[in-house]
Amino acid sequence: MWRGSSPSTPGAPPSALPVALFAGFAIAAIGGPLALPSLLPGVAGDAISSAGLVVLLALLLFLAPLGIWLSFSREVVSPGGLSTFVDAAAGRRPALAHGWIWALSYFLYLPFTITFVVYDVLTPVFPGIEPYRAALELLLPVAVVAAVLVPLRWCLAGLGVLAAAQLVLLVVLAAVTLSHTGGVDGSFRVHEGDQTARAAAAVALLFICASLPLYLGAEVRGGSRTVRRWVAAAVAIVGAGFLLAAAPMALVPEKLLDADVPGAAIAQAYGGRGLAVAVGLLTAASALALIVAEYLALARLIHWLHGPRVQTVLLWIAVPFLAADAISLISPDRFYDDLLKVSLGALFVAQLIVFVVYPRFRRGAVAILGAAVASGLAAWGLYTLIAGTSST
Repeated sequence: MWRGSSPSTPGAPPSALPVALFAGFAIAAIGGPLALPSLLPGVAGDAISSAGLVVLLALLLFLAPLGIWLSFSREVVSPGGLSTFVDAAAGRRPALAHGWIWALSYFLYLPFTITFVVYDVLTPVFPGIEPYRAALELLLPVAVVAAVLVPLRWCLAGLGVLAAAQLVLLVVLAAVTLSHTGGVDGSFRVHEGDQTARAAAAVALLFICASLPLYLGAEVRGGSRTVRRWVAAAVAIVGAGFLLAAAPMALVPEKLLDADVPGAAIAQAYGGRGLAVAVGLLTAASALALIVAEYLALARLIHWLHGPRVQTVLLWIAVPFLAADAISLISPDRFYDDLLKVSLGALFVAQLIVFVVYPRFRRGAVAILGAAVASGLAAWGLYTLIAGTSST
């Protein structure tokens, strides 16, 4: 049972969320799924020639942080999410510090991801929208705020539909790519001169938002059991789809991999404009769905930290969120780059805290080994960010 200073909620409240809605949220929170193939070339670098091996190793590495989250979740289910884990292992004060570091990270994610969607996803795929980018930069945050303010079940249902559509299109993109590359020859071999291990660590960090469903764990039917089952299942489902799409990318021409949105460029070259439009739109939608997931989790964390109602916090967040995206119009490129670095730095520090304190919660050699691997991943992300080489 819970060992911290705040109660867990292992049972289901009378109005508990259906498992299917939680499952859709968990899947949508990873990536989103359809964005992963477009992120892979930039993150893997020269190791893209071993794309299948890189993603496979990344999934194996990610078992360490995933295992730690699931282990905590056996006894800790709370709106505080990861901060509640820190509370259980190290006490309330470290948990409060962790919570505000995590909150800073994910609040900054909200506005700069809007900028990313408008300038780096939609504009390359649909050049005709260039005169309307400023309007989109202002309208999309309003749409996100509207999405989180509707009844939670409606919002999660929408995320679930988007998650299902992304998985379907991920498989279609994989099939189209495979049919044109003729196979995955060499994709699972280490090629001379590449940096497979480093690329695998970087790709593993693309799954870090898989922790977002933990913040809704106290509201879902089945409590701890549902959380552990569906967080693990979401990683497995998205990981399998990503591996399927990534493996043939080792044989895709470099000019397609160097495109602004590689997934859409591959779809255009191998499947025609219709598929490219579908991939481009759903890639943008996947990033927006991730913003919604982050927004919902952030509101629950602030509720846990200081007690205001979740609906009140949703409104509080909206004000600086909308203001930040208006400010981004002054210099979108600098806005994105500056906020990205601060946000990722805070995220890696927050995750590192969870992993470092884990052996205080669960004793034994396995716990220490898992904490070491997971801490190594977070530390690697922080190092590459400081060194200026992070592509996450």
